[in-house]
Amino acid sequence: MLVLFALVASRVGGLLLGAPVFSTRGLPQRFKAMLLFVLSAAILPAIPSSTLPESGYAVAVAMVNNFAVGFAIGLLVRIFLTAFQLAGAMISFQMGFAMARSLDPTSGDQVPVIATIHLQMVTTLFLLMDGHHLLIQSVAASYEAFPIAATVQLAALNETLFSAGGLMYEAGARIAGPVTGVMLLINSLMGLLNRIVPTLSIFNIGFPITVMSGLIVVTLSIPEVVNFFFRFYGTFERQLAGLLIG
Repeated sequence: MLVLFALVASRVGGLLLGAPVFSTRGLPQRFKAMLLFVLSAAILPAIPSSTLPESGYAVAVAMVNNFAVGFAIGLLVRIFLTAFQLAGAMISFQMGFAMARSLDPTSGDQVPVIATIHLQMVTTLFLLMDGHHLLIQSVAASYEAFPIAATVQLAALNETLFSAGGLMYEAGARIAGPVTGVMLLINSLMGLLNRIVPTLSIFNIGFPITVMSGLIVVTLSIPEVVNFFFRFYGTFERQLAGLLIG
């Protein structure tokens, strides 16, 4: 029973380490340890019966395999949410906020301000849609495709994660496209105005205009970002289902 619990805990631990919601640095380590124990104990009775490894080496290999499966599920969520953070970084660059950074509580890194706003917004939406419950259910369901003592084919995990990574960059560009397009138009108009009236010193007023225009466009684009999140969430569920199929 102890070996079985250790294998289950390794898969749950991979999820907690990979998923952005559970791996937030602001969460106390004691809380994470308690969550690991509680989730492992809750999933344990639902594990299909299988032959457990006997040797210490086989147990260690099985723990690594289980950790890889849980981490892949969590990483898929991280990729999904990072698409919106990437869009915010693109928008910040166009607005001139590339150097204006704030602390990301999830990773502990300094990221552009608009990227932080996007990430916090979609993370809240993800929790409101019970995405954290979906993750726990996915780990419990993953034992059908990846038995607890079986060797995991990493190629299947890598294929799904690489596909999700491509979708992340595509989604980020689509989210940031309208705002960056407007900002490019504004910057082009200011450059044209500077050519027409050189004595206007457009560069002295250009930055405030760019920032103000960017903030207005970002505010107006929030409803569309939320709508895109709901559409992209369906794509995430299909990617997750494909991962669990094995």
